[in-house]
Amino acid sequence: MNYKAKLLGCTAALVISAMASGVALARDVKIVVGVPPGSGAEYGVKAFGEELKTRTNGELNVRIYPPSLLDLKQTFGGMRDGIVDGGYLVLNYFPSDLPEAMLPIELAMLGKNPYAMAGAMSEYIVTCEPCVAERLKNNQVPLGNASTGAYGILGTSPMTTPEELEGKKLRAAGGAWSRWAAAMGAVGVSLSGNEIFEAVSQGTIDGAMNAPSELSSIRLIDVATDVTTNMPGGTVHGLDVMSVNRDFWKSLSNEERRAYLDAAALGNAATTWKFVTDVADNLKMAKEKGINVHEASPEALAKSNAAIEADLANIAKIATETHGLKDADAKIAHFKDLVAKWEGLLPMDKEWTAEEVAEVYRSEIFSKLDETKYGL
Repeated sequence: MNYKAKLLGCTAALVISAMASGVALARDVKIVVGVPPGSGAEYGVKAFGEELKTRTNGELNVRIYPPSLLDLKQTFGGMRDGIVDGGYLVLNYFPSDLPEAMLPIELAMLGKNPYAMAGAMSEYIVTCEPCVAERLKNNQVPLGNASTGAYGILGTSPMTTPEELEGKKLRAAGGAWSRWAAAMGAVGVSLSGNEIFEAVSQGTIDGAMNAPSELSSIRLIDVATDVTTNMPGGTVHGLDVMSVNRDFWKSLSNEERRAYLDAAALGNAATTWKFVTDVADNLKMAKEKGINVHEASPEALAKSNAAIEADLANIAKIATETHGLKDADAKIAHFKDLVAKWEGLLPMDKEWTAEEVAEVYRSEIFSKLDETKYGL
């Protein structure tokens, strides 16, 4: 008998033994995180994994796969096709597949409170029938969202005045930042998170519009010389760390889906919490390393604020003409109401723990999803 046959025989014997004794076999949940270790996404998935294991008495165990399996752009198709059960998605990268999700994403410049933006985005998506339908069409089930901290500029020269920004090529995470760059006389360059470090280090771009947490998570701290902390602002709240392959979701029992939903509240909260806390930690590290940390000039802020106000007033037109959405004005009003609601629930003048934020997400969103129907 060869080794493979012996292995199969032993496995079969263990399965039969476990079934006979009534012991449930642990099942791996394969989740890919397409960014380097140490990111907010990895932190959130690890917190989720521990919570899920506890809630299922060890029957569901999360196994994290690195970006060498699937990068940020490949994860969408990989999850759809069942290569993994779940994965870290940045929804901004998939406008043609997810036009409904693009509307709240286009409202990025509303983002001042990451906990509130994650809560508003999560509630908006899971209670929006067209939003859920476009994910089901791609064999995925949405399970809430996380958010970055507010965006700044991480670059290789000072960018604090209109003159310093003129002509600069800056990585833009989505349409809102590309339009902001154009209004400020700069050029927005669309790059995935996996491409930023190389582009900055090789001088292809002059910097990146990103939260300061990215100084460590994608190692921009090794190439950036200057950080502007209070401009352009806005959040990426389309970070999707908990969604799963629909076939995998259907394979779970009702009890397992309930545990998954409750644990997902912590996964989203912990990811957001990590991004928030990393902002302060990274700015401290940057100063210690000799990186110049600036605030934008009053003239630049005035120009920036005017550009943002003009852009927000134009989102309905963008959603209708670019993404083909119907009832854009009503959907924008609804999302703005959700942002206001969540800013009241999770104000930034309190130091939150991830567990405290998760409890609010759980009570307001995830406890209201029916595990016997949702996503099936």
